Amino acid sequence: MNTVRFVARILLALSRVLALGYALSFLLSLIALSTGWSLNLIEGDQRFEIFYPFTRVPYLLGMYNRDYILMFLLLLGLYTLFFFLVGNVFKVFTLPKLFTAYGIRQLKRFYLGNLVLPISSAFAISLFYGIESPMVVLVILHMLLGVFTYFMAAIFKEGFVLQNENDLIL
Repeated sequence: MNTVRFVARILLALSRVLALGYALSFLLSLIALSTGWSLNLIEGDQRFEIFYPFTRVPYLLGMYNRDYILMFLLLLGLYTLFFFLVGNVFKVFTLPKLFTAYGIRQLKRFYLGNLVLPISSAFAISLFYGIESPMVVLVILHMLLGVFTYFMAAIFKEGFVLQNENDLIL
């Protein structure tokens, strides 16, 4: 179990760095696209470049139209949440006691986030815009991850009940 805790600590740190990176990218994009700061329009105002702050070095590129920008910001925001939630799952595996109510709660949040958010986001986007095949693939992958995590949460719940029964006996 020590190896699991060690790997979980590394993955927790990595997921927090990724969540922070996505959050900062979301904030920078939101500020740039709403104020024009660190933003450069190219190709006849059809595409945009968002620069690293206080530089002229491009960081993010995209199409400069309302539909694309909304999906772009939604994607950055959802992946911020995804990496934060996956970090909470890794945190469960760093704790001394594995089967806890806290662990079950984190797994439940993660599987609900992977089942509900991608489907509802894709559905909302499909009401106004067309759905492209890469989005369908992402939704399916997140659904599979959600279902797998749901099974893991059920196992953790059973382990929690058994652990509590065992603690009462001892």
